[in-house]
Amino acid sequence: MSDFNSIRRQLTARLASFNALAIEPERIPQAAVTLILRELNGATEALIIKRAEREGDPWSGNLALPGGRAQADDRDLLATAARETHEEIGIDLHSVGEFIGQLPLIAPRNPRLPQIEITPLVAIAAPELSFQFSHEVATAFWVSVGRLKREGPSGEYRRQVGSVWQKWPAYPTEQGLIWGITERILTNFLDLLDEQ
Repeated sequence: MSDFNSIRRQLTARLASFNALAIEPERIPQAAVTLILRELNGATEALIIKRAEREGDPWSGNLALPGGRAQADDRDLLATAARETHEEIGIDLHSVGEFIGQLPLIAPRNPRLPQIEITPLVAIAAPELSFQFSHEVATAFWVSVGRLKREGPSGEYRRQVGSVWQKWPAYPTEQGLIWGITERILTNFLDLLDEQ
């Protein structure tokens, strides 16, 4: 069995089915992101975007997953994830892929960040995708899920906050460190997979 088929089988059995996808703006601001997977030569890769550098954006320049805030006309958070993916990178997941489940809800731990509840969804996409980046995205690249699983968050992101240096676990990639909320989402995802 190929790496991709094994991972897909594990995800089918272990991902939560779609639940709690209602948008509830009166309770808390909500967002949805999509962890997009593809098969390449039998292996599994995950899509990571690099957010554009923007003044006033707390996630400016970070490596992340496509996604964003729910809007009033979104039917539910699945619609939010699909819309945001299309707006940010030009991919219509209903045409070139499928959503297969969801990961645990997550929220920023840093009180300086906007308080928001994020629903991470997982989708499988066609191996060859053509991107159209919005002004919010600088670039996108694929990372090996097997490598992420083997190496874990073996890096460390450091940043000075006021007079104190803080550090976070991070997944190293050739394009930089994946840390923060995206690291937490990837860790939840990788915890579902057996060692290869």
